[in-house]
Amino acid sequence: MKKNILAIAAVTALLAANLAACGSSAPATTTAAAETTAAEAAAAETEKAEETEAALVEAVTLKFAVEMAEDTPEAIASYEFAEKVEEQTGGAVKIEVYTNGQLGEPATVIESAQMGNVDLLSLPASDFKSFDNIFGVEAIPYLYANNEAVVKVLKETGIADTQKQILADNGLTLLNEGRDYFRGPYRVLVSKKPVRSIEDLKGLRFRTFENKNYMTAYEILGANPIVIAWSETYMALQNGVAEAATSAIGSLKNQKLTEVAPYVTNVNEYVSSVLILASGAKYDSISEENKAILKKCADELGEKAQELVNEGLEKDIEEMKAAGAEFIDIDTKPAREALKDFYYSLEEDGTLPEGTVDVVLAQ
Repeated sequence: MKKNILAIAAVTALLAANLAACGSSAPATTTAAAETTAAEAAAAETEKAEETEAALVEAVTLKFAVEMAEDTPEAIASYEFAEKVEEQTGGAVKIEVYTNGQLGEPATVIESAQMGNVDLLSLPASDFKSFDNIFGVEAIPYLYANNEAVVKVLKETGIADTQKQILADNGLTLLNEGRDYFRGPYRVLVSKKPVRSIEDLKGLRFRTFENKNYMTAYEILGANPIVIAWSETYMALQNGVAEAATSAIGSLKNQKLTEVAPYVTNVNEYVSSVLILASGAKYDSISEENKAILKKCADELGEKAQELVNEGLEKDIEEMKAAGAEFIDIDTKPAREALKDFYYSLEEDGTLPEGTVDVVLAQ
């Protein structure tokens, strides 16, 4: 009997020990799982906080000054550029587009950009001639036969690299480094009376932008260039202050210039490449990754603008003809011959690299 009691006691003790062991292991497992979950949650919160902080640091809104009117190919492409940048940067970079010279004429916009009041701008290279004569190489009337001739000079002579450095020295960063953004595809002279030859330029009062070499060339041809703001061109033609104005053919219909000057002469006077530039503390604060996105989208902006121009050009011309405009083709070789000595003088004063004129005229 005594042996049975001892056996029962031993079994009872063993069961109690097993139960105690099982009871103590469950809380240990639960605690470990809870600790893991808490650590993961803390890590997720930390990552989320870091992402939020980074977004707050990078989130900027850039003011983009665009010279052309709201419904022109350049403006439309600029709006698309803004949308793509915001999308591809995840909203870290937003762009407000100001078209039709709302932020001022070119000289004012450039100065504002240098002061940090304008963050992005797109203007023809010739508008930066106040920085250095080398920015005037494109806006030399009748020197180049086509876009390809200009690109060849820019790249093969190193002018493009020099211009980029000069811009940087003046606080401006070139975004569209491909340099394939051209206004056009060609330039025309829109006038109140027909211009059927280079001889008809003599005595003609026409609107121009401020560029000494450009104006000198037309003075040699006998014309009377007058500096008038682009936004005031329509009114100047309407009231007779100017008898003519030159324009990229792609901008002509949207500017409605043929309403007041119905004769359109294809002069293809020069090629106009457009620079897209950034400046100021806001741009400097953007991450290198997002700056790369800005540059990529800037090159695409030029491609899109030219695509839009080419798509609608034939239709625009037909509509302007139907409204009474007359389109005229002329031989511009006499202008090139008359200006040959002037071209060589530009090499002498350093505007053009030595040998440029011979290279271009031989094409």
